[in-house]
Amino acid sequence: MATPDKMKSVQAKAPNTLQIELASGKSYSVSLAEPMTQLAGFAALHDPAIFATAQVVDHGWTIEWACGLSMASERLYQMGKEQSGEAFPVAEFRAWMTRNGMSLTTVSDVLGLSRRAVSQYSSGARPIPKVVGLALRGLDRTSRAR
Repeated sequence: MATPDKMKSVQAKAPNTLQIELASGKSYSVSLAEPMTQLAGFAALHDPAIFATAQVVDHGWTIEWACGLSMASERLYQMGKEQSGEAFPVAEFRAWMTRNGMSLTTVSDVLGLSRRAVSQYSSGARPIPKVVGLALRGLDRTSRAR
């Protein structure tokens, strides 16, 4: 059985979006606007001709551009899930932890999750389930109501 984050195909959509299809058949439209503006290494992708060279390599585990820049399929998969609303954004998770002064251990205790799961969510190693994001927002509302 194919791993859900392995890429089957990619198509560049102007000016900064990739249409990715997973080996499972699921597809996502993934905007790269944020990394293209925040990371100097992604500057070459502002050239539409270079952006259009995106292709699946490494047996579906990587997207690569003609300029040599590459991006792991796992990250694109996670971005696709976040942007489609299927997963809670990592940046919001980290901001919530910081805002509440919580360690990985404290968050795992509060949410009833393993510390390993919380660590993987915080590092971006795994998509954060929507239900976890809803729990964080609920905890914020509860604490504001006090």
